[in-house]
Amino acid sequence: MNTDKSMFYSTHYSPLKNKRNKHLLQREDTLNISPILNETSILKTLNDTSLRQVLDESSILVNGGNAGDGLNEAFFEIIQLGRPSDVLDTLARLSQVCCDSLELVEPWNRYSAQNYWLADEANTWKLLHCLYADAISEHPESLEGLITETTLSQETLVGALFRSDSELRLLQLLIDWLEATAAYQEESTKTAAPVIANNIHWGNTLHQLLVGSSLFNKEKSNSMVTCIDPDAPRRQKKNIHTDDLKDDNDLCKRVFTEVRCGKFKEAISLCITAGQPWRGAVLQGWRLLHYLPRQEPTALLEISGNPSRDLWKWCALGIANNVTENMYYRATIGILSGNLASTLPACQSNWEDLLWAHLRVQIEAKVDKFLHEHYLTVDANTTPSDILDLLQSQLQITELSLQQVFNAVKSLMDGKKESKYQTCQRHLMLGHVKAIMQDSLQWLEDGEERFVRFLAHLILVLRQMGKDPQHDIGDKILEKYVTLLIEKIIDGSIECPELIAYYTSTVPISTQIVIYAQLMDHVYKSEYREGVVKAGFTAGIDVGASARVAVKKAIADIQQGYGNLDFSFTQTTAVEKDKTLVNKVISSLEWLSLITNQLEEAFWLSNAMIRTFIFIGNTDAAVECVTNVNKMFPDFTNKIKPNSAELREHLCLKAYLEAIEGFALWYRHYISGQPKDVDALGPDASFSDKVYHEQRCEQIELQKARWKNAVLHQSRHTKNLLYNVLLFPGGWLEDESDSITSDKFTEDEDQERKKQLETLRRLCIPEVVILILKILQSNDDVENHKEAVKLSNLIAADNRCLYKVFTKNKLMEVLERIKESSLILLEKGRDMFGYEIIE
Repeated sequence: MNTDKSMFYSTHYSPLKNKRNKHLLQREDTLNISPILNETSILKTLNDTSLRQVLDESSILVNGGNAGDGLNEAFFEIIQLGRPSDVLDTLARLSQVCCDSLELVEPWNRYSAQNYWLADEANTWKLLHCLYADAISEHPESLEGLITETTLSQETLVGALFRSDSELRLLQLLIDWLEATAAYQEESTKTAAPVIANNIHWGNTLHQLLVGSSLFNKEKSNSMVTCIDPDAPRRQKKNIHTDDLKDDNDLCKRVFTEVRCGKFKEAISLCITAGQPWRGAVLQGWRLLHYLPRQEPTALLEISGNPSRDLWKWCALGIANNVTENMYYRATIGILSGNLASTLPACQSNWEDLLWAHLRVQIEAKVDKFLHEHYLTVDANTTPSDILDLLQSQLQITELSLQQVFNAVKSLMDGKKESKYQTCQRHLMLGHVKAIMQDSLQWLEDGEERFVRFLAHLILVLRQMGKDPQHDIGDKILEKYVTLLIEKIIDGSIECPELIAYYTSTVPISTQIVIYAQLMDHVYKSEYREGVVKAGFTAGIDVGASARVAVKKAIADIQQGYGNLDFSFTQTTAVEKDKTLVNKVISSLEWLSLITNQLEEAFWLSNAMIRTFIFIGNTDAAVECVTNVNKMFPDFTNKIKPNSAELREHLCLKAYLEAIEGFALWYRHYISGQPKDVDALGPDASFSDKVYHEQRCEQIELQKARWKNAVLHQSRHTKNLLYNVLLFPGGWLEDESDSITSDKFTEDEDQERKKQLETLRRLCIPEVVILILKILQSNDDVENHKEAVKLSNLIAADNRCLYKVFTKNKLMEVLERIKESSLILLEKGRDMFGYEIIE
């Protein structure tokens, strides 16, 4: 019952002057529908243009992608600019973006099953806009403050009632929203059947009657009416022409559609242009009586609306209850007169249509009750008392609360369930924001990105309104949305890091760090990382903490990839399982190089990464990690405190890796570089063969000499590298008492680091000793074996206590090798320590 639409309807003289209607509707106000086959029709264009060409040209305007593509970016642009002071603008823009996206789809496919969600989302934003706009508007508290004097105008009274009654105003607000969304759908799809506007009532029947029993109409049906007035079929119990019957059905259906869309003016215009102005007159009977102001005191009193509204309603009930009438005509008259039963068949179990019908009937009941109980002037009610009593006895409307209305709608859905958007709409209408939050916990399990996006922005808008009763659930929704956005990154690149950074900033700080670390883990292409860091800082995220978490996760991925390493006294096989994973882990350190004041943290984590690679036996990856650290942090020795534990550990690990690389190089030279001896000549060799053999032997001897010299130099260099580990100042991988470590790591992480350092000492130091012994024992040189025996003094020395890191098995292996050198020295005429024996 929208009183603002009263001017769409007829204007009468006062019934006191006994004047009939001037006209049903001003001619210039009618909807001017052109004939279907007029000169401007598209059908005329098809005469000169092929249908294929028309379709090809129109396809340019049609979006080839899916409905809703690009909404993430569009919503981000809107929501990041939103402020509590302009929530209405934010809601309007959100709904408009959804509508714009929907309009990129073909008109006939916009409201299909796969695209209807987008219309539902647009409608939800529009609903929230309506509700919030009404909530922040000022409304009078009582009817008495609005009506200060006696009035004969029903429209004025009802208008005051709507302004003062919040419950009634809410119902009208919902009706306006339902009608507006239906009108938008009708306009955007453009699928309604046209109504022939020839201003002729039942033209085919009239033609049939005019032709009569001529030569061309010998088989005239006796069942056809003989009069052309609207009551003729019922009065004569005969039919009209089948084509007219079809046109009537199309007209009634179209009129109901216009009424459903809130377009009463257009509905009346359809009736008039179709040659049935009597239907247009019937549609206006529900209008409220209103006295128009007179220009001059002596002018005739003019009114709008229907002074016999109750009498019209009693007559309308007869039409609505007549099962022989057209279903859509009955529905139209029923909804205007408050008869719900006749309207429901036309709603076809549609949630929005059923809700609209129930709400209109409820408003009709409340308005009638108000008018009958509070009308200030009895003389203004021109309906006889007996008709009023009869109407009230026939039109029994049960007043329902809004919750009861939804229950009634649910019972008429024929087993259909509300969509998730409709459930949100219902909760918003009832003001149950908490219910949305609770249902969201279940909806999040589905993980449907587009609906999670809607929920996330709904939470942000509600927070701008100051209405977020369960903040923790809202945080979960936002976290889920950001996680889904991050999971879409599959190629290591990101075009708009600002989008994810903004939504990450809306969750608690502790969660921000973890989520942004997930983003960093997914973006592994170097050219995109600086943008991620910049976007994070702009959004106020602790990017440094996120980078540390990302690197830790990368290290954990390596550990899990090799079977959840237990940092005990065992080392895994040096098998590289995934080169891509290793490169991704190493490159993750780049995050810290892009952030200032992260040098100590970078060395802490790079050391942890190198330790992990050493544990899994992948020294190549460990060396590559050291190389990358030197590239990422040039001149780091002058930037980090010289007594810091991070720098000391880095140098220790670097020394070990250089020693391992040196040994590998020496071993390759020693095994594969040694020239092979020339095969011996046979007894029947010729002179020339003997000459060639001698020359070849001389060449081999020269090559052996060069090889021995190269191996000697390489072995000396490798021994020095290995001794650098054993003789590292202060002890290899041992923290000095005055070391300074980063305060960005927990006590548990510090303890885990110390455990790993001790384990590496137990693993690597015995290994280094054995490698030195292998080099020393690779030939029969007395000095080398003497040095091998002397190595035991270094192990047993109390100043370094290297013997403490040896297990029993390792110590036995080292002693067995030293024993072999002692035996060789004895065979060479030396004592067991390599000194000459003096007799």
